[in-house]
Amino acid sequence: MLTVYGLKQCSTTQKAIKFLESGGRQVKELIDIRDTPPSKETIKLALLANDNKVSKIMNTSGGLYREMELKDKLPKMTLEEVIDLVNKNGMLIKRPLVTDFKHATVSAKEDLLAKKWLS
Repeated sequence: MLTVYGLKQCSTTQKAIKFLESGGRQVKELIDIRDTPPSKETIKLALLANDNKVSKIMNTSGGLYREMELKDKLPKMTLEEVIDLVNKNGMLIKRPLVTDFKHATVSAKEDLLAKKWLS
């Protein structure tokens, strides 16, 4: 079973869930990323799936990212500092984050979702 972190009203998150379910995967729950950010372990899984490239998991188009001026700050931060920051501010991570708590993806792209979760 999969857990999805996202926004209930987000069409991208809903589209990803429908795609996964149409491929036979069961989504256990949708967790509102604003209220309950992913755990540090789940964030580490997402980073691991993206070769520890912070830019691949960050919601760079989000208002909070710009408000916190992270474009300039992230390159100076350690990986642990980034993990702590995202763990406290779920809106900083791209949506949806899909996990089985052994692996994680941060994308709604059907090819990536299919490769990881439907094969």
